[in-house]
Amino acid sequence: MLCLSLGAFAWLVSGCASRPARPPAGDAAAGRRPAWPPPSLPATIKVRVSAPGGPRVLTLPVDEYVLGAVRAEVLPSTLRAEPASRALDVQAIVSRTYAAANLGRHAADGYDLCDTTHCQVYRPAAAGEGPADAAARAVRATRGRVLTFEGRVIQALFHADCGGRTAAAVSVWGGTDASYLDSVEDVFCARRPASSWSFDAEESGMRRALNADARTRIGDRFRRVEIASRDSAGRALSVTLVGSKTISVRAEVFRAVMTQAFGPRSIRSTWFEVVRDGTRLRFSGLGFGHGVGLCQHGTLRRVEARQTPAEILAHYFPGTRLQTVPTEPVRPDFAPRPVAPGQ
Repeated sequence: MLCLSLGAFAWLVSGCASRPARPPAGDAAAGRRPAWPPPSLPATIKVRVSAPGGPRVLTLPVDEYVLGAVRAEVLPSTLRAEPASRALDVQAIVSRTYAAANLGRHAADGYDLCDTTHCQVYRPAAAGEGPADAAARAVRATRGRVLTFEGRVIQALFHADCGGRTAAAVSVWGGTDASYLDSVEDVFCARRPASSWSFDAEESGMRRALNADARTRIGDRFRRVEIASRDSAGRALSVTLVGSKTISVRAEVFRAVMTQAFGPRSIRSTWFEVVRDGTRLRFSGLGFGHGVGLCQHGTLRRVEARQTPAEILAHYFPGTRLQTVPTEPVRPDFAPRPVAPGQ
């Protein structure tokens, strides 16, 4: 499940760092659509992965990386489903698109992407997984397929559960608007009663959690949490934290601080209410994740309803085009990664 820091979205929707963020002046002045280079896929991706001896950087063929992302980002039950779920095809296209759009996100550190929710989760093959399993077949079946908008690879964001309506990226993170990341209704996800959640926290724990991050530091006293504004679906946009100091932050910042302290299943989304019960605060809400882009639970229900991957992607990323693009030649400095026995 992707997780973006505040302020990252404005960089993301402009595309890769090597591409211009706005059209050349001549095209803009003439009112013509900018002539972006045709999209393509990199032959290889540099990924920082966690390892027992410390992090290391792997140079992987693009679809080996996509396969590791699919295996890490979908539910184990989906990986094992018989017959194989078309949700794997959808995730393969989304994960490939995300990788192509975010090359060089960690360029200053010497690699393209990390293996955590800061980018998208990646893991190598586990025991029993191999070139003939359902995830590998989905990656092969969708080889070269990505989503584009006006000739550019899109920011194919995704999350676990939208609760019945996705969120607009601009309302969650601010920054530049992207029409294909607008809020859309999801009646398939809304049919899931398990979408609701609750979480209780003591005042003392809230104070420690908020003071652990400079963005939410309220001082020695904690009083309350107030929802200052909401989007059209009901998700919190901004939250006021009242303590020794009063601070207003984006709701996604508040959620990130809380999940850092209490775990990812505490404040699962920004679609929540909060009430006080003595010295405890009870949060109750819908959904899981930031809510932007593709909803994985809605996707599973749409697959069960026999929607095609193209139909599903068109719903969650309106106005985009699903196309097959070429892969760039392998860089001369690339040597295939040695395969350990059993892989």
